[in-house]
Amino acid sequence: VGAVVDFYHLLHTEPKGAYHVEVCTNVPCMLRGAGKCMHHFEEKLGIHHGETTADDQFSLDHMECLGSCGTAPMASVTDRKTGKIRYFEELDSAENVEKVIELIKAGKAFTTLERWTPEGDPALEGKAAGPYRIGGMEERFLTARVNKPDSHKLATYEADGGYETARRALTSMTPEEIVEQVKASGIRGRGGAGFPTGVKWGFLANSFPRYLVVNADESEPGTFKDRIIMEYDPHQLIEGIILSCYAIKAELAFIYIRGEYYFAYTRLVEAIREAEAKGYVGENIFGTDARLRIVVHRGAGAYECGEETALLTSLEGYRGHPRMKPPFPAVEGLYSKPTIVNNVESIANVPHVMRHGVEWYRSFGTEKSPGIRIFCLSGNVKYPGLYELPHAVPLSDLLYKYGGGPQVEDAPLKAVVPGGLSMKILTPDQFDTPLDYESIQAAGSLLGSAGVIAIDARTSMVSVARRTLSFYREESCGKCTPCREGTGWLEEILLRIENGGGRVKDVDLLDHITRFIAGKSFCPFGEASVWGLQSNIAKFRSEFLEYIGDTNPDEMLPVIPIRPIYRPDVGEASGLGNSYLGLEGETPLLHDTTVDAKE
Repeated sequence: VGAVVDFYHLLHTEPKGAYHVEVCTNVPCMLRGAGKCMHHFEEKLGIHHGETTADDQFSLDHMECLGSCGTAPMASVTDRKTGKIRYFEELDSAENVEKVIELIKAGKAFTTLERWTPEGDPALEGKAAGPYRIGGMEERFLTARVNKPDSHKLATYEADGGYETARRALTSMTPEEIVEQVKASGIRGRGGAGFPTGVKWGFLANSFPRYLVVNADESEPGTFKDRIIMEYDPHQLIEGIILSCYAIKAELAFIYIRGEYYFAYTRLVEAIREAEAKGYVGENIFGTDARLRIVVHRGAGAYECGEETALLTSLEGYRGHPRMKPPFPAVEGLYSKPTIVNNVESIANVPHVMRHGVEWYRSFGTEKSPGIRIFCLSGNVKYPGLYELPHAVPLSDLLYKYGGGPQVEDAPLKAVVPGGLSMKILTPDQFDTPLDYESIQAAGSLLGSAGVIAIDARTSMVSVARRTLSFYREESCGKCTPCREGTGWLEEILLRIENGGGRVKDVDLLDHITRFIAGKSFCPFGEASVWGLQSNIAKFRSEFLEYIGDTNPDEMLPVIPIRPIYRPDVGEASGLGNSYLGLEGETPLLHDTTVDAKE
């Protein structure tokens, strides 16, 4: 039990304050002023990270990505009594932070669970957020109802022809015909890997029961599309689940949603109940023999659970460790049964393919990257948000035509991460690259989850690298030594550089260590954890060297604390570690010792 609790950051062995404030400080929020936001909370509450106020009312922590990159900086607040979580966004001033704190103290923070922004609707107590920034094509499909009144309601979805596609398919098509249509459409996974959805469905072992698991554990920094679909248009996802389950002959579907997405969770549960009441989910769907049950499962906070086999392990109640592949989940997945794991956006595409047809879907994008995509734009642009566009739109169009260009006129964009924080960096000479799988790969990166993070000239790439590695060190599941230990070493070196103790040879050392992590871990996490750093060093090496030259021209190392090598799951500290220092007498491994490591 202790091992499971220790794995998930939403589980605690010690109680937090009545209101647990967590400020996102990951890279997209960092670029929009998360540091100042955290400082304002510390100043107003009189506590620091990891502390609780004397009256037990507030606890304060910094937090990894909360899926709100388009409205950064932001914080989530958890009510200890009810477990409810609410997002407070666009906290870009001390005044806005103070408004949030006063709202909490007045007992009105959880009157509504809708997002809160400073410019929200004053008619709603708790000042729920106004329209989310959505753009892109003139006629949108996946985000067509976002920001409409009652967009999450069944009546709104039905008014747009919702569930009629599922009705037609279940009453006039065979499961095999649906699989073939999805396969012909070329829909590719939207979670990161980009594997063809229809092809994956075809891998299912001829065994029953079988399951569909919707991966809604959207934790890749810079990615926030699935959250908005679930909050604003959950019935679109449910219709996609109905079609997908009928196609793969599954009668039970699970939605594994990240625990931080409490509002999206409540919207999904409400929508499923509406669908059940109307007969769209349950027994004898649309008067046929088809039956379907949908279970919504909240995760407990672990980035690694975005990996499909780790997600299945977590869904079964264990630590979210990845499994060996093969066997793949389609052969042996949840509870050792054939299982299809698809991303929220992937499933949401299915009703549109079935409704409009393969030819329509392939009229967007390219031959190998067909269809439409929700691009998540965050960081140093004027208009961060979600943009629904065809594949192959130039990156420059997303940044300048839709995103409005640099956030500050005299600070041009110098780097972009095109597919979520783990992907390799692109530079201005690559900004005309089409946003499709093949073109981005040819440019040296991956499209991934389409989380596009823009970085301007004001930002230190050393800080970007350090914050990125801090995230991956924190989120490593610990299963593999290269990943578990390597990310920690990389973070330590980057911290030393950032704090003025770097040496020129550290840059090569960083790159050297990444080679011992990439390709040497059980799942793609290890490799993804160093891609960004590798490209950062390759493309901004001069900036690293300049930073070191400015902050530590004499290349003097700081005093280094030597700590005991101790793993609770292994045993007591031994006398083996750090023996190369040649210390004699009482072992230094039972207490902190400082060593003057000047060179």
